[in-house]
Amino acid sequence: MQTILITGSSDGLGKALAEKLASENKVILLARNEAALHEIAKQTGCAYYLCDVRDAKQVAETFAKIREEHGSIDVLVNNAGVIVNGELVDTPDKDIENVIATNTLGSIYVAKAALSQMKRQQSGLVINVVSQSGLNAKAGRSIYNASKWALTGFTKALQEEAAAYGVRVTGFYPGTIKTDLFAKAGLEMNGPAITTEQAVKTLEFIISSDEDVVIPELGVKHV
Repeated sequence: MQTILITGSSDGLGKALAEKLASENKVILLARNEAALHEIAKQTGCAYYLCDVRDAKQVAETFAKIREEHGSIDVLVNNAGVIVNGELVDTPDKDIENVIATNTLGSIYVAKAALSQMKRQQSGLVINVVSQSGLNAKAGRSIYNASKWALTGFTKALQEEAAAYGVRVTGFYPGTIKTDLFAKAGLEMNGPAITTEQAVKTLEFIISSDEDVVIPELGVKHV
């Protein structure tokens, strides 16, 4: 049994992963939607913490509570994310700030808090859920691409840094997933997409890998 912490776990991929892993692991949920977290926790038995990953202080305080109440963290799935679509000149500044703060800074703050514990343990696995948008560019996605390309660079550098103290870091690069990510941003999802079950299956493979094996990056998308 592993202790697995999942951010952005109130819906979509995070929720599906928590539901899949909860029966055989200690799963800890982090998100901003307390009502949704409470409902998932009631169904799965997972512990949960209300946390806005955009707030560095709140992240640090939440991880201090987790350390006190649950001890070590074996796996972090850095999954929280939002999207904005449209031409840069038409994108409100508040939307730009929200995407960068959530996808990039939020992932960095959470990874920092988790690694501070994993470094003491000299073990652990960090999975940064990036996106194919962290590898490829598309018109109308400049801000989302920027947030995810930054996360790609962060992940690759962190792989080298964390390896010095026995922590593995994986970049997960899924294509479009059938979740409410687009709908919550008021957008329509177009084109082929994988199911949450397919994405979860890939994450399970990464999580179940041997401790002396690192998967630097793994992508999955619809054919």
